Amino acid sequence: MRTKSFVLSVILVASAAGGSVGDPADLVKVYARGDYAGVVEALAAKQQAGKANIQERLILARSYLHLNRRDEALAVLKSVLAADKENPEANSLTGRILLDRKQHKEALKYLQHAYRLKQDPATASALGRCHHALGDLAKAKVHLQAALAADIRDPRNSLLLGKICLHRGLGALAEKYLLMAEEAGLASAELYGLLGRAYLMQRKLVGPVQARRLSKPAKPGDVVGEHLVLGRIEGVEARYKVCTRYCALYEGKRLFKAAPGSADARYMLAAGWLAAGDTKLAMEHLKVLVQREPGSRRSAELRVRQLLATKDFAALDQALAGAEAKKVFTPAEISDFYCRAAMALRAEGKRDRAAGLLAKAEALTPTSERVLRPLAALHLAAGRTAQARRTYGRLVELLPDATDIDELRNRLRVLGSKEGGAR
Repeated sequence: MRTKSFVLSVILVASAAGGSVGDPADLVKVYARGDYAGVVEALAAKQQAGKANIQERLILARSYLHLNRRDEALAVLKSVLAADKENPEANSLTGRILLDRKQHKEALKYLQHAYRLKQDPATASALGRCHHALGDLAKAKVHLQAALAADIRDPRNSLLLGKICLHRGLGALAEKYLLMAEEAGLASAELYGLLGRAYLMQRKLVGPVQARRLSKPAKPGDVVGEHLVLGRIEGVEARYKVCTRYCALYEGKRLFKAAPGSADARYMLAAGWLAAGDTKLAMEHLKVLVQREPGSRRSAELRVRQLLATKDFAALDQALAGAEAKKVFTPAEISDFYCRAAMALRAEGKRDRAAGLLAKAEALTPTSERVLRPLAALHLAAGRTAQARRTYGRLVELLPDATDIDELRNRLRVLGSKEGGAR
């Protein structure tokens, strides 16, 4: 972007320029129409002869940069700094060239000096990227936000801010910045992957589900505008369930299209389709993910969630036993999966099987209220007085400040009297 100050610089150059261009207005036209080779032709000889002034050298350096002749641009800029080390534009351009070459520490010196002299958005952006490359995320965020506030049209600023937010676990803020990068014209596999991560962090696996009438037949997975088709609504002509684009499933679809070999895309699609209730489509992607990442935590987690969704509790028990042996999950995580399976079994009236799974969860997390409360209730309902009394006793011991502590103690007394009477 050419700022007003830079346009003024061009006019100053034009007024001093001689050579092949001739009229000063011609030099402005040559640069403005993008004929950077013409500018070089007009000024290179003058620079080599040592007759170009500072403004002429700056426009020559910019023209070299547009022509991707960075070594020559850097040489011209160094000559400017030799004559005027306080020139903000020369410091900024030099720092940006060094930044592109990954000479971050050297680039930082020039960029910091340029920013002290003149706080323009291009320098702020480069300074933010330099701090990020050096691992100083706090300073990177400050300068990138300053650049973004001054000019929202450079997607690099919002993209990098999105990455910083993801690194800090701020999924919602990362989503905001990444969507700004997309609005600024960025479209890439990297962006889709980062957006997907932001939605996964927020557990937005599938967007808000809506019912929409579509003009053409569609199948699950088709993208219609900014919606993704989940399936037909039975009994209603041309009506479909769709979800909005703001979810991991939608970004997984875009990432898979841009990079078919991406394991991240497979994970997002499998997780999204599981959340949408389409286990068949989820399994298509999960199988590929398991083949590519046979021992990964995320493939194991999706496998467990798929077994929960299909209510294959026998296979789930085996999968969790294997995960426990390989230490894929923590004991608390395995206990949570057992609890979820037990709740599903209890809802189906299979209380004994539910109690069995809760007993396994109890062995892993013996002080978990989430495990002990339903386990105590199941023992009580099944008439297992001794087990119920033991479990309620542990609840009273572990939860002395519970809101229902009086009820728990009363139940424990009743169970104690029953057990005593049975003797």
